[in-house]
Amino acid sequence: MHNTKFFIAALLLVSSIVACKKADLSTTETIVPTDKAFVRIALFSPGTPAVMIKANDVKLNGNTTSGTTGFFPSTVGFPDYAAVSPGSTLKLSLPFTGTQNDSIVLFNSPLSLEAGKFYSLTLADTGINRTAFSIEDQFIPQKDSFVSVRLINAMVGSNLNLIRVDSNSATDVVRDTLARNIPYKGTSGFISVKTFTTRAFIRIRIATTDGRNLGASQIPPQALATGSRRSITYYASGFVNGTLALAPLLSTHITNQ
Repeated sequence: MHNTKFFIAALLLVSSIVACKKADLSTTETIVPTDKAFVRIALFSPGTPAVMIKANDVKLNGNTTSGTTGFFPSTVGFPDYAAVSPGSTLKLSLPFTGTQNDSIVLFNSPLSLEAGKFYSLTLADTGINRTAFSIEDQFIPQKDSFVSVRLINAMVGSNLNLIRVDSNSATDVVRDTLARNIPYKGTSGFISVKTFTTRAFIRIRIATTDGRNLGASQIPPQALATGSRRSITYYASGFVNGTLALAPLLSTHITNQ
């Protein structure tokens, strides 16, 4: 009996240690090249077909990526970045069928990036007015039950407000304006936002500075891997007064960290 009691006590002790270890966050050491910059590319040029993405004429994407609502890397729910040389020239082109050679070059522009830094690179506007701009991903400290939220404004002709909306019902709604007057090709920067499990939904809404609602997207719930303690970006694209293919659009959440 004495041995049985000792065995049970030892089993409980080991179980409690394992349980404590499971509650801790674990990280894996990742080695990244120190001479490269890291980019997430968002292509929001309305009407632009699927393109090859090249940096210094080296193809980055697999086949092609939508030039209208495309992302590279395409795994938007995880913090994936592409490593490129800081002085790279970005090229977007249509391929010759069955090859990686350029048929028509739609966009060509040098990138202003620094080695060792992470960036969100965005393509906006259409035709000869296409433009690419990069914003450094400057992360903020994280803690449980919080998520960092950011808006990048690729919506031509707009100044936007970023609004967080909580709701238990159609009549019980809480709205907080997180950032105001975000200019075209600008960003709100990452903002720490508390997440909840008691609300029916928590979403991000964008609006013009004169109060017109232009779109909404749900913040990932805590239960998902993309929820608590993450840094996520939303993109506003299109044209502020556009219709049909040029209409304002708010993207899904893109995980940066």
